[in-house]
Amino acid sequence: MRRLRFLTLSVCAAVVLCIHAPIAIAQQSPSSVQQELIDLQKALVAAQERGDADYVKSALADDFTQIETNGDTSGKKDFLKDIHPPEQPGPPPILYDFKVIELDEGCAVVTYKGVFAGNQLEKYQHVSDTWVKQDGKWELKFQQSTLNLWSAHDLD
Repeated sequence: MRRLRFLTLSVCAAVVLCIHAPIAIAQQSPSSVQQELIDLQKALVAAQERGDADYVKSALADDFTQIETNGDTSGKKDFLKDIHPPEQPGPPPILYDFKVIELDEGCAVVTYKGVFAGNQLEKYQHVSDTWVKQDGKWELKFQQSTLNLWSAHDLD
């Protein structure tokens, strides 16, 4: 009888762990480096939205490369030419589902999803940015933006 109770309790404990362990893992806070990169990512997008070319220029590595949503490749100069204060500010983009993949001590990929309401044809995007730490400062070295296929031509 004791053995049956022990077995029952063990099975119950295993079930509870299987249910709650993934929740606990998902709720872990990002490391300080991960949070720093998420904050930098949000600040960069905010600077782009308000047209702060100086901030964006200082955040980009000199050899920055971008693969745009249409597949075209551009560099820092081309990226910066489209940064200017908007005539009429729209709603801020919604950025979510951030993930940081640390490749080594001075290099990480930040991925996130964004809803850019002011850009109807490219409203819903997945973005992957590679950040490198050079001379003690994080700089954006590479960016690739991909449209959500189900929403690429969402004109709502």
